[in-house]
Amino acid sequence: MEKVNILIGGKYYKVELAQTDEDKEQGLQEKTELAPDEGMLFLFSEDDMMEGNGIWMKDTKIPLDIVFISDELNVLSVQHGVPLSEELLTEQDAYYVLEVNENSGIKVGDELEFQPKHKQLKPDKMLVLNSGGEIQMELEGEERIFSRANTKILIKFAKKAATTNNENDYKNLGKRVFKFLKVQETNNPEYVQSKNQ
Repeated sequence: MEKVNILIGGKYYKVELAQTDEDKEQGLQEKTELAPDEGMLFLFSEDDMMEGNGIWMKDTKIPLDIVFISDELNVLSVQHGVPLSEELLTEQDAYYVLEVNENSGIKVGDELEFQPKHKQLKPDKMLVLNSGGEIQMELEGEERIFSRANTKILIKFAKKAATTNNENDYKNLGKRVFKFLKVQETNNPEYVQSKNQ
């Protein structure tokens, strides 16, 4: 399984990505222990999310924190996974489920952040790339396309899509962009800024 780096609850983890049905069914069943910075992240589709996703501990021997996370990357609930239990743990509107060692300290309201695999750009420059990956524009500050809150959300979705390379994650990023563009189109002029204004 592919591994990705995440930050949640003030701690970095290197987690396995369970994306296929086979991966999700297997989960952590074969593991007898987890390092403090290891875990597994289950990715679900929008259809799964509407039904409410469930996790059980059948054949899993490690006591776990089962962390249910929304499509906006916020922790909805943290439940205790009892080894070998067949009780189904569920959370409505969960899009991701993270399994880590028990007593992780992760709590409701914490945010999941995907950490990029590649080197980050200098913080004072942002590059706008075309579909071929070539630089179209360099932004050096003062430009603002979206609000800070919306920009933060888009960055999280973009990091996730770039990390997982999952088609649904790119679709979710696109949906957010168009949603925020609609907000921009309906804003009063005083809320739209550019470097030249």
